[in-house]
Amino acid sequence: MSDAGVPEPRPLQTFAFDEVIRHLRINHPGCPTRTRLTLAARISAKNCTGRKLGAMVGIELQNYVRHNWTDYDQLLRSGMMTRDEARAYIEPQVKAVLSSWRKPALRLRLVRRGDATTD
Repeated sequence: MSDAGVPEPRPLQTFAFDEVIRHLRINHPGCPTRTRLTLAARISAKNCTGRKLGAMVGIELQNYVRHNWTDYDQLLRSGMMTRDEARAYIEPQVKAVLSSWRKPALRLRLVRRGDATTD
């Protein structure tokens, strides 16, 4: 706080565009290039004070998929569902898309020396 008792403004925290792109490539390699660029532009333009990059990417990914890859907005406009009901309804779709964009687990296949065949 300053001497006058007024809290000082917190400095803005942003993530560099290239840093966000790198994070998306590593952690969400299946994410389409156009989507990756859009998300990186959005995240790098936001004040992320107090949040880690992974948290910001997760939030933006969910929002992007919800609004662009599901019927969420149509459900809200139709008045058939409340916001919470619509989110619950499309949640499996969002999870499926995000899961398909995640890096698959590394699978190692071990071969014993005597078991290997040479052709």
